[in-house]
This record gives sequence, C-alpha cells and structure tokens, in this order.
Amino acid sequence: MEQIRFGILLKTIVLQCFITRSVLSIQKREWIDTPTARLTEGDVVCFSDYMEMWIHSVRIEGLGLWLSGALNIQVNMASLDHLNLQLSACAFSLHKDPDKNFIFRVSYTGCFVQQQHGYHVLTLNLVKRINRFGGRPHSFMMKCPLVSVLPSREQIQCDPEYIQVTRQVPYDNWDNELQWSLSLSDHLIVALEDASLIQMNIGMSGPDITVQGRRREVLSPVKVMENEGNFLALKLVSGQYAYSMEATCPKVTTSTAEKTVLHIFKRRMGLTKRGSRDNEALTVSNVSVNQTDNFTAHETSAFVTLIIPTAQILQTKTCAGSKRLLQPFYRVDVVLTFKQTNHKMQWTMENTLPCTAIPAASHITSSPGPNTTASSTLNFKHESLTTEQPLLDRLHQRAPLEEMTAEFPTTNSPHTQT
Repeated sequence: MEQIRFGILLKTIVLQCFITRSVLSIQKREWIDTPTARLTEGDVVCFSDYMEMWIHSVRIEGLGLWLSGALNIQVNMASLDHLNLQLSACAFSLHKDPDKNFIFRVSYTGCFVQQQHGYHVLTLNLVKRINRFGGRPHSFMMKCPLVSVLPSREQIQCDPEYIQVTRQVPYDNWDNELQWSLSLSDHLIVALEDASLIQMNIGMSGPDITVQGRRREVLSPVKVMENEGNFLALKLVSGQYAYSMEATCPKVTTSTAEKTVLHIFKRRMGLTKRGSRDNEALTVSNVSVNQTDNFTAHETSAFVTLIIPTAQILQTKTCAGSKRLLQPFYRVDVVLTFKQTNHKMQWTMENTLPCTAIPAASHITSSPGPNTTASSTLNFKHESLTTEQPLLDRLHQRAPLEEMTAEFPTTNSPHTQT
C-alpha cells in the first residue's frame, strides 16, 4: 500500500513539474513573440517636431536590419553615439531608456516620412528572426497628425526687478488641452495654481499664458562668450510633454553701452520630450532683426548671441513718478531659423533700464529710428510675492551656469553688416 501511495505521489509531482515547465515555456515564448512594445500606433508618442516609438530590446535587431538596408550604413548597436551621427543625416536618433530598451525618434522632416491623409507616416519593415538562418518580416507604422500651427512665439519683458514671459498655450497634436505644471530648474514642480510657491505669478489671456517673477528670486547668472546675463530655467510639464518658458534677461546696468548684447536660448518651440537627456544641437541657418539690419550674430551650443549698436534701438520715456528722470528702454523682434526644423522661432525682447538723470547732451533718442518698432508699455505686477515658505531662498546661492564653449562656427545673418 505504501509503495502504491509513493508511486501516485511521484507521478503527481512529475506531472506538476511538466505542467509548470510548459506554462513557463509558453509565457516566455509569448513574452518574446508578443512583447509589450508591439509596434502599433498606440505605442507612438507625438510631439510638435518629431515622433517617438518605444522598442523592446528583443526587437532592436530588426530595426538595425531595417536601418542598415534603408540608409545603406553599418549599424552597430553597441556604439549609439556613432550610430546617431549616421542617423542624423536622416533626422533619426536612437536612445536607450532606463530599462535598456530603446526609443526611436523620427523627425517629421526625416527620410521616408510621408504625409498621408493629414498624418506624418513612416512605415518600418522589421524582420523578426525565427532562427539563425532567417526571419519573418513585419510591417509597423509610426503615425502622427499634422500640426498646422506651431506655438513658435516668445515675448520677454525685463525691467530692473522683474522678468515676464508670454507664450501661446500649447495643445497636443490632436488639439487636446493638457493639464500643465511649472518646473523650475527641473527640480521644483508645482501646479499652476500653486505658482506662488516658487515665487511666480501666472496669468491667462486668450490663447496666451504669462509667467512673471522677481529677477532675484527666479533667475540664475549665465555667462555666454564673456558676456553676462540672467537665465530663467522654467518649463511647463504635463505627462511626457515639456514646453519651454526659458528666457534670458540682460544684466541690469545703470549706464548704456555702445553695443547691446542679447542672448537667445536655442530650443524647439513646441512640445518636446520631458526629461529628455539627449543633447540635440540646433544650428542656426538664418537670423533677422526687425528694428535694424546692422547687427552681428554668433552661436554657441546653447545660445544665439546678437550684438546690436545701442543707438539703433534705444529710446527713452519719462520715468514714472519723476518728470526729472528719463528711463531708457528698447524692443527687439528677432526671427530665427534652424536647420533641424521647418518652424521659425519668433522672439521678442523688451528691456527697461533703470531711471537716470536727464543728461545735458545725450546720444539717446526719444523717438524710434526709421526701422525701429516702438515698444509697448511694459505691464509688470509690482506687488509683493509672498509664500508660506521661502522655497527659493536657497536658490540665491546657486552657482553661475558654466560658460558655453563656442562649439559651432560664428553665424552671420545675411542681414549682418560687419
């Protein structure tokens, strides 16, 4: 009897082991054959200038074979830096995520991207290897809606105490409204209604959003090509999306120099990938200034620097509260075009300098020159910004941003006079 029981028990254990092994084998095969990153439209994230697709590491060999055949290049997944130099010719890029899977980015202006029925479409024919002798092709589609109007405008207003930045409220590629938060220096993140916690004011007016803060509370010093300025590292963030509200104010001075130096932060103006760590270099192809043709332009990896004769743009007005003082100010309207995107960046700076005594003889003019657009009245809220806890007190001790090395050759606009 004991032998019979032992035999039944042994058969039961063997049967359970066989069933468990079969289940695990099936699950493993299903995980390999149908990974969570099956390339369907739902796996494509659409941004303003590009689309991205998450690819499981078990599929990456198929993408490598497609890239090799389509672009006629040698693909080495072990050296992504070198591979991305090759892919940049077609406005593609490939990056690893924290789990060592892959993100494939395709610009809407990239190779093989077509416009079909209101969508940007790229079809990928990826080979799924069956054994070491062959594979089975699978066709996958990257697809994102066309965006007719990109929010490309930024208006910056600076005075000795405040900075104010106005941009259009962004929507996603399907014109859906997004729930935005503020991100200061990529560390402090608050909801829009809690902007006072990071010493900011928020205003909505029609299609525009305006952010405002005290210079000493929210700006960091930055040095570009031996010239100093103050930088606002602010973004709107929502889910996977980020939207730049970054801006630079000229350093506050009590006197006017012969030349005015302005720093424009280079970036894509629409929705971008939040927390993206790839350092995409944007290269300027054209610069135009509305107020004057007499300027020079230089670029670094992060900024475009404009040098304009001050007399071409500077105006004065009576200082508020004292008719015996004058307040210098200027407005500059710039259009930048980058090689990597079809969209232009429309950038406006209005800077108001400290009030000064009326000089006996001055080169400053009180009326615009022939090519000068008159500055609008600056609309700053000069009330005190209060919060329950001075979260930004420690930001006063932030070290200046490192000087940007001029990695790109000096760019002179076609309108530049040298």
